[in-house]
Amino acid sequence: MPRTKTFEPDESLHAAMRLFWEKGYAQTSMDDVVHRTGVQRYGIYSTFGAKERLFQRALDLYRDEVAVRWMEPLERSTASLPEIRTFFEQFQGAIHRRQSRLGCLMVMTSMESSPLHAQTRKRVAEHFRRLQAAFAVSLGRARSRGRLRSGVDTEETAAFLLGATIGLMAYLRSPAPRDAVAGYLRCLTGMIDTLELHEEKK
Repeated sequence: MPRTKTFEPDESLHAAMRLFWEKGYAQTSMDDVVHRTGVQRYGIYSTFGAKERLFQRALDLYRDEVAVRWMEPLERSTASLPEIRTFFEQFQGAIHRRQSRLGCLMVMTSMESSPLHAQTRKRVAEHFRRLQAAFAVSLGRARSRGRLRSGVDTEETAAFLLGATIGLMAYLRSPAPRDAVAGYLRCLTGMIDTLELHEEKK
């Protein structure tokens, strides 16, 4: 008789996502997954497939449940410079929280030392493109409203902001003092303020 599943796949996937987020793909073994989820190898393989496929499912879950919350300010239909600032400011309050030290699973994955599967690379690249595009649209909207300083290249600035986000997430995960991370964030939000065209006082 075939063995029956005695676990909740959604709960197991959430547990696996958290594990990959904490340790990274290369440093997470299937024994780690079995221990964290409480599900035997047979159940994991029959439900999710091999480790690489499980990891890709975990990335999808991270994108849909974690990253989407962070990106919400940027993806509003009215997003402009204030929303770019809000995007970064939301991390200010989380700097001293334990989970903030995990940084971003997508960024962490992009820095894996071992070669990534094509489908894994695709997920990370799509996430970065989505974030950069959101920055570019918000900057373009600021320009159309006459709120962006002249000479600001929206595409180049969007690429810079993506890089700044990747750097921030790496910094959050590092052992650097939290006050140093907070200072980095203040400098970053201050730089965003310089992009805005302010009306001259009469």
